Amino acid sequence: MINILWADDQQELIASIVQILGLNEINFEFTNDGEDALLKIQNKVYDLVLIDLAMPPGRWGGLWLLQKINELKCNVPSIVVSGEGSQAETIKALRLGAVDYVTKENLITELPQQLKRALDNKSQRLASLLSMIKGGETDVVEFKSTLRINLRTGNKDREMEFSVLKTITGFCNSSGGTLLVGVNDEGELLGIDGDLFPDNDKFQLHFWNVFRGAIGSEFSEFVRAGVIEVDNKFVFSVSCLPSNRPVFLKWKFAGQSQYDELFYVRVGPQTELLGIRQAIAYIEDHF
Repeated sequence: MINILWADDQQELIASIVQILGLNEINFEFTNDGEDALLKIQNKVYDLVLIDLAMPPGRWGGLWLLQKINELKCNVPSIVVSGEGSQAETIKALRLGAVDYVTKENLITELPQQLKRALDNKSQRLASLLSMIKGGETDVVEFKSTLRINLRTGNKDREMEFSVLKTITGFCNSSGGTLLVGVNDEGELLGIDGDLFPDNDKFQLHFWNVFRGAIGSEFSEFVRAGVIEVDNKFVFSVSCLPSNRPVFLKWKFAGQSQYDELFYVRVGPQTELLGIRQAIAYIEDHF
């Protein structure tokens, strides 16, 4: 079943439109303001969000919601619903990442095709992800079973986080790549439940906290991450672009009093640490 969240303060109107359209294969949930919509998005995975631009909070709560979705890096496509006189706001919404827009007067005639187009794009991304998993680990693809839990001991282990961050650093210092958390080395889907977070939002919040602490928020522009549902399990996908400047991993190992600044690159399907001279030569040649 496809799950769509529709955020609009004209609840009776949108409920009647859904009834007229008769989209029985889609489960619609409704909310009347941006703040409640954000809470729902943080606690449940939706295939798509429909966002009314002119709703609470404030005059343009839809723009506020899109901004928050961006800040929290929620991996959910959105279509904005605009009314008369909101052309400038619609342009802002598209710049904030909305995949499409529809005016309220054209909802009945245009919305079905726009939903199909947006959901088809998501299906293509899912097919691409499954193909990536089937292809196994390469110089631009790597799998990690967990983010923080050592599956052998069942306990939290900083080495798990270090392994994830090391891979991201290596991708950014090389040609980029994709890290999938919740997939083991053999390509078996484990999901991220093994990391024992209460929900997907807490998982993502923890990831970005350790990312900022060890790599730096200034490099988040090169990383796109989000939770994706695959075969009834959730996988955390981290897509890394090549950085235009050197990325170092700041890490303090057990027994150390100071942090190390570590420089990693991808060499085939592995992430390798470069020594000082190697790193200097690599940086001079690549940045």
